[in-house]
Amino acid sequence: MTEQPSRRLQALRVASRFVGAGLLDQVVIATANAANTLLGGILLSKGQFGALALALSVGYFSMYLNRAIVGDVLLALASRYDGDHRARLIRNGLTTALCSGLVTTLIFVAIWLLWPHSGKIDLRELIWLAPFMLPIMLHDTARCDYLADRRPEKALGIDLVWFGTQAVAILAMVLTGNSSPGGLLAAWGIGATAGATVYLLREGYLPWAGNPKAWLAETRHLSGWFTATAVVAQVQVLSISFLVAGKLSKIDLGNLRFVQTVQLQPVQNLVAAIQGLLVPRASRNAADAAKPGAEGQAAAATLRRQTRQLAIAFAILGAVMVAAVWPLVSWILTTTGKFAEAAPLALPIALQGAVYLLQVPFTAAMRGMHRARMLFVQYVVFATVSLTGLSVGANYGLQGAAWGLLAGSTAGLICMMVLYVYALKWVGPPPEPAPASSTRLDAAQNA
Repeated sequence: MTEQPSRRLQALRVASRFVGAGLLDQVVIATANAANTLLGGILLSKGQFGALALALSVGYFSMYLNRAIVGDVLLALASRYDGDHRARLIRNGLTTALCSGLVTTLIFVAIWLLWPHSGKIDLRELIWLAPFMLPIMLHDTARCDYLADRRPEKALGIDLVWFGTQAVAILAMVLTGNSSPGGLLAAWGIGATAGATVYLLREGYLPWAGNPKAWLAETRHLSGWFTATAVVAQVQVLSISFLVAGKLSKIDLGNLRFVQTVQLQPVQNLVAAIQGLLVPRASRNAADAAKPGAEGQAAAATLRRQTRQLAIAFAILGAVMVAAVWPLVSWILTTTGKFAEAAPLALPIALQGAVYLLQVPFTAAMRGMHRARMLFVQYVVFATVSLTGLSVGANYGLQGAAWGLLAGSTAGLICMMVLYVYALKWVGPPPEPAPASSTRLDAAQNA
């Protein structure tokens, strides 16, 4: 009688360690990514900070585009396999990421050479990211490999290497009195280089040993739509920077990015962490749901139940977050003179974070079910409403632009929920054929 409870307790402890490692890993990598923006807002002038924000927007665009082609596919697909099949996927994915990094480096150098260095939109600082885009791509792919293989503690290890190395580089920059946008960008890249190097040495992979053509051929049913979705999503993010900087000012962009980093980016990082934990599980449940009989029905019910319970939990969490964070951030911004004019942004950005939290379980379920085309449709709706709301709201200043972005996030949530309900029609085992005797009897009665 005591054996079964002890097994349950052991399983609960393993699960808690798994979730804890995954969440701590995301905290570490989020801190490494946010350090540039936070320290830039403190150490740099507003003009320099605006230039840093633009360069980071382009860098994140490139990194997340590569994640769509490689990382997101590993989470949704490699989590279903073991052995040689999985190892082949990793090798081919790493080489694809290597090619993405090389192409991105060449593009950044071309932008530095050809882009005009005057006007509101200044992209000169991109040259500091150019040498590091290759290891940034490889490290991001390595994280997704570990998460897909349900080894978040390994992802945490290489992310700690990134964070520690970046911290040492930033500390050296500050102590020598050479704080600059380029220095912060270079420190970010140096950290990624260290983390990617540890991964390659630990796992024994050669990043050029795979076959990008084989990767694209095997994963095109996911990578094509995931890439299209990422292009829409990242163009939306990049367009925000260019629209705010061009329609308002580079200082307004700095204000928006600083508040987003303090208030919205932690939520987005939490979302990314939870997605990394939920998508592999949802993918396995969706695969099992296609099996006939009771096993398929149980897996389909588990997927529905997980989504429902998480939606309720995140709705409560979002409401608590808005009630606690909004007044706190507004007070902090008001009392600090440098970003006091950005205090009215606290409420719309807090609400936007709550919307992102509520969307998490539906997005994870859709990725697990491999509904890549529906995800693309959702992002098109989200991006269209967001940019329209931003453009219209910007006529009323930066606060109006923030409320316009909230309108886009709300539209995206509603669209995701509708598509999720629609996708559930195809979840579950195929219907069993009617017995032959019953079929003949029905035919006779109809005659």
